[in-house]
Amino acid sequence: MIDPERNIDSQESTAGLEDYIRIARDRAWVIVLSVVVVVLAALAVSLTTTPLYSASAGLSYRTNDLAAQVSGYGLYVYDYERDRTIESAVAAITSDTVLAEAVRMRLATQYPDSDYSGSVSVGTTEGSDLVTISAVSTDPNEAAAVANAYAEEFIIYRRNADREAVAAAREAVRDQLSLLTPEQLESGYALMLQEKDETLRILETMQDGRFAMLNSAVVPVRPFTPQTRRNLVLALVVGLVLGAGLAFLIEYLDKRVKDEKTLERVTGLPVLASVPAVGGKWKDTKRGTRSNGVVGFEGSSSLLLESFRTLRSSLQYFDVDRTLNSIVITSGLPQEGKSVTTVNLAVSLALSGHRVVILEADLRRPMMHQYLSLDNEAGLSTVLAAKTTLGKATQLVQMDVLVPAKERIEKDEGGSLSLRKNLYCLPSGPLPPNPAELLGSAKMGQIIHDLKKTCDYLLIDTPPVLPVSDSLLIAPHADAVILTARLYSSTREELEEVRSLLSRAGVRVLGVVAGGIKKKRGYYYRRGYGYGYDYGYGDH
Repeated sequence: MIDPERNIDSQESTAGLEDYIRIARDRAWVIVLSVVVVVLAALAVSLTTTPLYSASAGLSYRTNDLAAQVSGYGLYVYDYERDRTIESAVAAITSDTVLAEAVRMRLATQYPDSDYSGSVSVGTTEGSDLVTISAVSTDPNEAAAVANAYAEEFIIYRRNADREAVAAAREAVRDQLSLLTPEQLESGYALMLQEKDETLRILETMQDGRFAMLNSAVVPVRPFTPQTRRNLVLALVVGLVLGAGLAFLIEYLDKRVKDEKTLERVTGLPVLASVPAVGGKWKDTKRGTRSNGVVGFEGSSSLLLESFRTLRSSLQYFDVDRTLNSIVITSGLPQEGKSVTTVNLAVSLALSGHRVVILEADLRRPMMHQYLSLDNEAGLSTVLAAKTTLGKATQLVQMDVLVPAKERIEKDEGGSLSLRKNLYCLPSGPLPPNPAELLGSAKMGQIIHDLKKTCDYLLIDTPPVLPVSDSLLIAPHADAVILTARLYSSTREELEEVRSLLSRAGVRVLGVVAGGIKKKRGYYYRRGYGYGYDYGYGDH
């Protein structure tokens, strides 16, 4: 039985490295698609972006005290105006219209149609005497020419501004001299003004604006934007991160069970066998013919056969203290492999020498008569309705069409397997209007009891648990239940609900058969399974 108090959430373990690897493998298309999209977008932007070139000229601020030099004192005086002077220089370069017009006039002949507004930037570092003038253009030669022109014109601009300031002071001194009388011109005051005038004249000629060219801009060899290689590398990294994030988000939102470990954790049941997904889905066939290449086995090393040999071997471990010869096989929803499990387990048991009876208890969507090429005119429904006897409705299964001659020859079992009369089936019969009432009747329990006496194993194929309650009506009459689930199809919520229903019913559940296992070929090689077969794990 399943422990109803078992908390599934508490069983959720922290994702390990193998879980991350599995997610990355399963969602590789998301990661690859993200990388491709981001890289292509970055490449498109790089190819469509107009190349821009940047050139920079450097200016240095020089501290000097021309007045002290002219007076001959030569005292060092800290330049408290340096920071403000550099700030005003930066503002003038970027916004002064007189300076911009001077640059335009200088470059008018070489670049008559260029617009330099917005193409020049100025940078400086706090505490540094360096000022960098950078110009950006689609023409590398123009970028260098503009940067140098701004640097040179700024030096001239600062020099002229300083000289004009000294000239204004000198003019004021001259105005004072012009106001003196001839007698006053002979005084000491007049002599002092004349010396001041001469000093200012010398200062005017010595003014250099305190800025000098440190290094001229050189013509850039390659554009600074777009940097295609850097953009592609960054796009690759961003694409990987984005793809991984999307992959884990999709994985988080995807409630499907994708591996046996999660299946065991969610159901609280052991995985009895893992059936590989090595072929297509069921194919519809005409009545009276067996489903094409789905049930039965082909080749002594068939992946499908090995899976059900494993399931057959697992059953013997449950038949120690309690009798185990009647098993209900069901699933949560349709197309999760319950009918395939019933048929192939029955064939596997019959090949090992056991007498097996398949009871088709799905009176809503029966498929067993098609898979086993049986007549469905009489069956369980007619026995329940007392229109025929159990012996007449039970049919011998022709195992020759399920197990090819090659399988028998390799095991020294030549001749007809059907002659051994190891496999029988009671099909569903015509569909009744009240399947739940028939399956829940006392007569149904008696039929199961009578069939158990005639065989070593009675395998009962029932409808899915979630849509209808038929399986829960039949399960108490059997010794145990086997649940089937299909990886990448069955969801955690579905399996938790099935687990809850079976737990409340109080039936003995042996375990779960995991179908749709997606393993690489080497996975089965390591287990001796072989490869290259065309079977699929069915939908019913």
